[in-house]
Amino acid sequence: MTSKDIAEALAARNGTSKAEARAQVTAVLEAIATGIAKGDVALAGFGKFSVSRRAARPGRNPRSGETIVIGPSTRVSFRAAKTLKDRVS
Repeated sequence: MTSKDIAEALAARNGTSKAEARAQVTAVLEAIATGIAKGDVALAGFGKFSVSRRAARPGRNPRSGETIVIGPSTRVSFRAAKTLKDRVS
């Protein structure tokens, strides 16, 4: 399911235009992204988005075998709430 599909379902459910629904979906996704940039985002009954940072570490180039430094990175992870897990199962 894409954000377009979500917007269409929202428009059908609420009796609004598809353009309005797309704007609402975009606003929600932007709010979540902004929240993740500031820290964790928890949506009751849905799940939790969290940010983890990895320090620089040594690695190996698989082609040449040369040792390289893999730079630091930031990752976003999602942990589904029990309610969502039960609904999917």
